[in-house]
Amino acid sequence: MPNLTGQMLAASPALLDPNFRQAVILIVQAVNEGTFGLVLNRPSDKTVRNLWETVFNESCATKQLIHLGGPVFGPLMILHTRRELADWEILPGLYFATQKNFIEEIVNGDVQPYKLFLGHAGWGKGQLQNEIDEGAWYSLPANSKMIFGEEESRLWEQVLQSAGRQMLSRVFRIKNFPDDPTWN
Repeated sequence: MPNLTGQMLAASPALLDPNFRQAVILIVQAVNEGTFGLVLNRPSDKTVRNLWETVFNESCATKQLIHLGGPVFGPLMILHTRRELADWEILPGLYFATQKNFIEEIVNGDVQPYKLFLGHAGWGKGQLQNEIDEGAWYSLPANSKMIFGEEESRLWEQVLQSAGRQMLSRVFRIKNFPDDPTWN
């Protein structure tokens, strides 16, 4: 199985599981024992500030929304761009952390961009590759522009379009596939 760490997965239009319908997932870590990722396009209606003040009983200035990273319960997790505040690097310049002191410094500081997550998506050994082989997911390399982009409501469509262009480029050996195929 290829290492999927740093890949984005877009749910197939046929994937109707409500946890993953039209989801875009960043694979944070893929190891022999299993894979885990974060759903990028599920902002909640709660802010980081709400959570911070409720859970930690501390003030927090940010009004950024918390993201629902998937149906599996786990610690608070954050994607960001500061190496010194990271548990590990996912892609060049993209970092992941769960340590409270790292998260606290990011949400209370001037670190931008970032996304804070509750929950994650997880797959046992071989499970995700089977789902990809069955056509449930489309995979493509992740990039920070899509991860931290402004248009979360359109992220699924954008990733599917990008994955489609990559597939067509490989199949037809087109080096510069236009955004709009009618331009051909």
